[in-house]
Amino acid sequence: MVCRTCGKKGDHWTSKCPYKDLAAPPESFSDKPATADAATPSKSGTYVHPGQREGAKLGSEMRPRRHEENSVRVTNLSEDTREPDLLELFRTFGAVSRTYVAIDQKTGMSRGFGFVNFVNKEDAERAINKLNGYGYDNLILRVEWATPRAN
Repeated sequence: MVCRTCGKKGDHWTSKCPYKDLAAPPESFSDKPATADAATPSKSGTYVHPGQREGAKLGSEMRPRRHEENSVRVTNLSEDTREPDLLELFRTFGAVSRTYVAIDQKTGMSRGFGFVNFVNKEDAERAINKLNGYGYDNLILRVEWATPRAN
């Protein structure tokens, strides 16, 4: 093997090279980023994780935030209700950002409840007022504000 520090063949590993204090730093290493649009390195020239760099978003800030205050819970859904069905039913009241129907993992059938997130709170309120008690797929829907998740 050839030592990366001294370039000599020998019975030592690079980390144990007796000449490592005398060797010049490798030319291929650069403190500067390869491209101009890359994040700037820290002042000391050490690696900084992208999440810890100046201006970086933290944890939950990186994911698009759900507007849980605009979320509606729908219960008493039939077993064959799917997310496109909920979207079709609720989009008449306004822009829907997300639909979710709870599915039983074993049977693949609906568990009887779901959630609809609206872009605007007024649209969600209108949907609750119109669809609570509405007959859908031979069942009477219960539509109410979703309670926020406990962290």
